[in-house]
Amino acid sequence: MNFSQKLGLFILIIISVAYVYFSFFNKDFQMPEFNLQKNNQIIDEPDEEFNALETQQPDNTQTQEKVKPKSPVTVKIFICDKSGNIRSVNRTCDPNIEKSCFAYAIKELMKAPSSWEKSKGFNSEIPQGTKILSIRESADSIMIDLSSNFETGGGAESTYIRVKQVIKTANANTSTPVYLYLNGKQANVIGGEGIMLKQPLNERSLDE
Repeated sequence: MNFSQKLGLFILIIISVAYVYFSFFNKDFQMPEFNLQKNNQIIDEPDEEFNALETQQPDNTQTQEKVKPKSPVTVKIFICDKSGNIRSVNRTCDPNIEKSCFAYAIKELMKAPSSWEKSKGFNSEIPQGTKILSIRESADSIMIDLSSNFETGGGAESTYIRVKQVIKTANANTSTPVYLYLNGKQANVIGGEGIMLKQPLNERSLDE
């Protein structure tokens, strides 16, 4: 064995001894760590694609606010007490169901009084069978069209009171001018007694 071979063998032995020493006897020795590429990411490292999706989630707060249910509205209708005086009673309109709380008030007036109100002596001079043919609402006027039953029976006093019921109910539930029609024609004269009615409806519509 020549000198070069002996030197190579000596170096190999030194390296082997050093490896055994550092591997088994030196506990402070640690293998070096290497950063992995993106395809072998460490689990604790944040996922950029996941974060991007998370930030793009839609905010439904404003949508939920837009469809928030509307609060109930109290409307007034006018009927007669047991002494014959015209009095207001309340009804609750649900704007989530009714297209118009004004129209709801007129419908309730045509049906009034309720069973409880009857038990307390309330009544209405509006003839049974009176139908609402239409209620047309615009920005500058409202038209109530009733069937001709509205002006039949009861005499002049009853006709006067029923018209007052409609006037007071209309004015209590809108500030828009309201006009009363019967069978499609503006009701300027009502009943066989010929009661004159000034329009739009207001507290002076029945003044002579």
